[in-house]
Amino acid sequence: MSATSLSKKLPGDDSPLDKMRRKVDQLPLLPQVLVRILKLDPSQIDYFEEIDRLAREDPPFAVRLLAMANSASSSPAAPITSIKESLTRIGAATIGNLVASMAVQRVFVPSSPTHVGLWTHSLRVAVGAETLARMLPELKIAPGTAYLCGLLHDIGRFVMFEHAPEELLAVDESNWHSPEELLEADVEVFKYTHSELGYLACRHWGLPNETSDTVRRHHDKLCGPIEPGSVEAAIMLIEVADWLDVMILNGDDFAGLTEDELISRINEHCLPTDSFRQVVDATVLARRVPQIKDQSDLLLQGLGLA
Repeated sequence: MSATSLSKKLPGDDSPLDKMRRKVDQLPLLPQVLVRILKLDPSQIDYFEEIDRLAREDPPFAVRLLAMANSASSSPAAPITSIKESLTRIGAATIGNLVASMAVQRVFVPSSPTHVGLWTHSLRVAVGAETLARMLPELKIAPGTAYLCGLLHDIGRFVMFEHAPEELLAVDESNWHSPEELLEADVEVFKYTHSELGYLACRHWGLPNETSDTVRRHHDKLCGPIEPGSVEAAIMLIEVADWLDVMILNGDDFAGLTEDELISRINEHCLPTDSFRQVVDATVLARRVPQIKDQSDLLLQGLGLA
C-alpha cells in the first residue's frame, strides 16, 4: 500500500474532534437582530435609539428588557411599560451584556439544573472579566470584549452538554481541582478539550480572532510580562474571573467571609503567579466581588435563569 493511500482517511476513521466539528457546523447561527445590536457602540449618542428600533424587531428581547427594568433589583417607583424607559433604567453596559447572553441562550437553551449551572458560571466569569477590565485599563482590553470572552470561555462545554450530557457529567464528577486536571478529564472522556471545541464554535459564528483565540487558550499557563491589548491580557482576565467563581463565589461560605478572608482566598486561589499579583490588587478586587455577584444575579434574572 502506498504512502499516499495510507495518508487518506478511511470511512468512519474521523477523530472524535472531527465528528464533533460536524456537530458545531450544524449549530444555529446567532439571531441577526442580536448580532446587529452587539455591533453597536454604547458610547454613541444614538445608541439607545438604535437599541429601541432593533428591539421592536425582536419581541423576546423587548420582553426581557421590560422584565429586567421592572425586577425587584431595579425597584422602579412605578411600573415601566416602554422599551425606552427600560433602556434608561438598565443602562448601556448591562444592555450589551444582556444582548450577548441572550444571543448565546437562543442557541443553548437551558434544560436542566446542570445546564443552568453552566450558565451561572459563564455569566459570573463574564461579569468578573468585565469588572477586571474596567479595574485594569492599563491592560487595554475593552470591557465589552472581556465580557464576551468570559461568557464564551466554556462554550465548548455547552456543545458537549448538547450532544453528550452523560459524558460531561462524568467530567464534572471527576474531582478535578485545577484547569490542568479539568483538561485532562476532558481528554480522558472525550479525547479532546472543551477549549478546542469552544474555538470551533466561535469560528462557526464568525467571531473576531481575538475572541476565538482567547476561548481556545483560556487555560494556558501565562509566564512573564503581559503585553497590553494582547490575547494573553484577555486570558489573564478570564483566568482570574474563572477561579474567582470556582473557588469563592460558588462556595457555601461566601456570604460569611470577611474582607481579610476574601483577600486571602483571592491571593491563594485566583492569582497563581507573581505576574498575576503584579497586575491585580487582591484588596481592590475583593471590594468588587459583591458587585460581581449582584450584577451576575441581575443578568440571570433577566434571562429567566434566577
